[in-house]
Amino acid sequence: MTTMRWILTVVALGVFLGAGSLLFFFQNARWPLLPTDHLSASTSNTYLGPSRPPQPGQRIVQIQIYVRDSQEAGGVQIVSAQFDGKRIPLQPRDIYGNRGSASFQVSPGKYKLKWKVNRDQYTWPRTLTHEENVEISSRDLWLQITIEGNEVTIR
Repeated sequence: MTTMRWILTVVALGVFLGAGSLLFFFQNARWPLLPTDHLSASTSNTYLGPSRPPQPGQRIVQIQIYVRDSQEAGGVQIVSAQFDGKRIPLQPRDIYGNRGSASFQVSPGKYKLKWKVNRDQYTWPRTLTHEENVEISSRDLWLQITIEGNEVTIR
């Protein structure tokens, strides 16, 4: 009887260790078994501004950019977004359509905001590129830019 109990214990331990090692292998593989990227989609913010303090007398304006897919059913989806040539990293869409956000600190001047959207599969051309010139005044302290589908709001 004790021999049978010992064999069952060894088999159960082997199954447990084998399942654990498979889970560990797939979690570290290129295609993880348990996805974790979508959990932080709405809480991440990427800072893409300068890494040094401004020069004395240099005026700096804080820019906050939010990227969202269209709220309409079957609306456009954002493929990529850039501000002043710097790509804004996008996450998978959350339930509210949020794709990502980024912060910049720039001097007053003119900057180019570009974003690319995918429309539905029956509309041609499927991909559209939008551009908006953003003029930052020296009186601005903070600027919020929201890209939502085909539209942009600058406040």
